[in-house]
Amino acid sequence: MPRPTHSSPLGARLAAQPVLEPVPGWFLGFGQSATLATRFRKKIWRLFRNPFQVSWLDGLQLTLIPGNETSRSIFVTGRYEPNEFCLLTRILKSGMTFIDIGANMGLYTLFAASRVGKSGCVLAIEPSAREMQVLGDNVEQNALGNVRLHQAALSDRASEVELLVAGVQNSGHNTLGAFGYNTVLDHREKVRAMRLDDLVQSEKLGRVDVIKMDIEGAELATLRGGADTIQRFHPVMLLELSDRALQHQHSNSAGILDLLTRQGYRLYGFAADTGLPAPLERRDYFDSQNVIAVFGDSLPW
Repeated sequence: MPRPTHSSPLGARLAAQPVLEPVPGWFLGFGQSATLATRFRKKIWRLFRNPFQVSWLDGLQLTLIPGNETSRSIFVTGRYEPNEFCLLTRILKSGMTFIDIGANMGLYTLFAASRVGKSGCVLAIEPSAREMQVLGDNVEQNALGNVRLHQAALSDRASEVELLVAGVQNSGHNTLGAFGYNTVLDHREKVRAMRLDDLVQSEKLGRVDVIKMDIEGAELATLRGGADTIQRFHPVMLLELSDRALQHQHSNSAGILDLLTRQGYRLYGFAADTGLPAPLERRDYFDSQNVIAVFGDSLPW
């Protein structure tokens, strides 16, 4: 992948302004054909060939990758998972520790680092060498000294595992199992897997406040490998439930929800009519839904 460049002032000038507000029913692709402006940007997006930087939330600089669906969403609409980022504005405070598991290009890492400030800490964990390059560049160009990068996968034991790396367009589909969608394989990588508990101990963390987890089916194994961390710190957790991915790693959404419930967590989703947190309606199969796990009865928002 070409390294980020400043050679596209046109891209930066044409990109949608970043927006931070709830969007009921948001999905990837939402709003990209809604107006003349978004339709124009969607067409222009296809012409870019090299990565370029845009201004993003909190004045952060973000590298967009041509052909990548997450980057396209930001360029065309100014939004990506807006309900989740609105939630984090109400939770993250100066001095907190945020762990981004499956950091990819670093959207959550950058935003959390901005919110927790110099007295806080962000651990960004990403197994793919290609995505780690973009993540590291994004952290460096924003001079975020409170971010610690780890190129690794998380699981319930330390080992070497095989990562299936998707094409650039679907980099969010990288997985240790099998692709949950009809995703084109770009290549395979041998990567180091470790337990969350071991990482927290090696980093000597005195607090863990929020964990975001989007790892395409490895969520249950990672929760098991982080049992001591979860029991000790009771972090708020934001994680994806996708049975189409979980089934390829010998787990399912019911197993995750049962494990969290036994640990004293209450589960919430994002209401379709408001985009705000609401008690999660359990069902047998979750296709792809982000849920919020909160320990005990008090709500952090």
